[in-house]
Amino acid sequence: MMKFPAFCLMLLVSMLLLPTYAMGAESPSVIKLYMNEKKLEANEVQPRIVSGNTIVPVRIIVEEIGAKVSWDEPTRKVTIVKGDMNIQLVIDSKTALIKGKKESLEVAPIIEKGNTMLPLRFIGQLMGIEFKWDSLTSSVHMFKKDDSDSKPVTGPIDVVDGSNPGEVTPPKPPVPDTGTDPGTKTPDPNAHLLTSIVLSEKELAVAAKDGSLVPTMMKLSNPNRIVFDFPNTSLDPSLQKLLVNNAGELPSKHPLVEKVRFSNFADNPATVRIILDLKGSADYRVQPSKLTNQWTAAIVEHQLTVVIDAGHGDNDPGALSITGKHEKDFTLATAKKVEKLLVQDKRVNVLMTRSDDTFIPLDGRVSFANDIQTDLFLSIHGNSAKATVSGTETYYNRPESIAFANTIHKNVVAAAGFPDRNVRQADFRVITKTTMPAVLVEVGYLSNKNDESAMFKEAFQDKIAASIVAAIKEYLNLK
Repeated sequence: MMKFPAFCLMLLVSMLLLPTYAMGAESPSVIKLYMNEKKLEANEVQPRIVSGNTIVPVRIIVEEIGAKVSWDEPTRKVTIVKGDMNIQLVIDSKTALIKGKKESLEVAPIIEKGNTMLPLRFIGQLMGIEFKWDSLTSSVHMFKKDDSDSKPVTGPIDVVDGSNPGEVTPPKPPVPDTGTDPGTKTPDPNAHLLTSIVLSEKELAVAAKDGSLVPTMMKLSNPNRIVFDFPNTSLDPSLQKLLVNNAGELPSKHPLVEKVRFSNFADNPATVRIILDLKGSADYRVQPSKLTNQWTAAIVEHQLTVVIDAGHGDNDPGALSITGKHEKDFTLATAKKVEKLLVQDKRVNVLMTRSDDTFIPLDGRVSFANDIQTDLFLSIHGNSAKATVSGTETYYNRPESIAFANTIHKNVVAAAGFPDRNVRQADFRVITKTTMPAVLVEVGYLSNKNDESAMFKEAFQDKIAASIVAAIKEYLNLK
């Protein structure tokens, strides 16, 4: 019996259109896959190169993008559906049907150890995935395009070279020594020149010859790194000469940082990338500078940070309860009780998107959480529907939020005593555009007489708050 129903399929990524390798060179034996920098595990069958294309078990990718996959045994046909996209593939056939139109594949889907293997880029691009290849670590970095505006950078983090993301560069033949490094890039004459990159025992300082510096920043794990991208900048000659194959390295005096890497990362616009390889977990705090051509950020020890979001507020009252009460009042009262309990644990920094009857736009709540490198985001709400509907629902959007959603839901359902309406996936903005595990919990239905009667009682709110705090501590493994 084949494993299609259990393991789905392997997504179609004819992703890495590998150029012909130099004689004697071999493609990487182990290819690592990352989705939005989360490493994906292929347990039974590993991704590999076939005729210059990367093929992978479809299960790995499908689970991450929320597509539906079906298998028809008599015709050996695989169907992948996501939204209005419909892809039909037949095992060992290079012809695919895309929305009913025939398309040719460079590599046919195959079956290996009961798993369906598909070429990566072809399907991935149809499903809205962007690809980056890191030749140094033999890694495929995938990014969902619908999440692209929520992340500062879409390039592979371990690659400081900004080469074509869809290709693996074969080994270069020896180049005669002409006094210049063939791997370096010519600085953009219109870009601001970075003249120094210094990491002291406390902070990172970056200076330019002229112009202001406003980088995009992000943190990544496995391994832990902080990435700073400076648009419209190039390295000046003193830094340029330190590059080897467009990668430079500087020592670190900071106790939390192993080393500093830098490069001319991109050409359009010219962008310098600086990567801090961390010894453990750390945060950055941008520091004010009196000089417009200097930018600094303190590198500090990481403290667990949780943002509690009381839904709605002020002129956005939310749902109206069956007795005329406002959702915004329930969410604020419950959120403040969560804060009061959670701040008692000094290991956690607790922040509120609002602490009074204030209206905060959804994007403001998102940027608040993203900018301070929050570990968890929880939005508290009350639901509304027909008067007969009752129960607790918990919502997530991105795969990395599922575990947190399950933990919150388990605890809140037990505390509320309402019917269990399950953990669900949705595209609420505060859980879609945030970059950390993020969950929205609908504690109960304000349109239901029994739910509403309990939800506005202080004892019930205390119980819900305690269950949320217990869930957060459980998820963060705080004993």
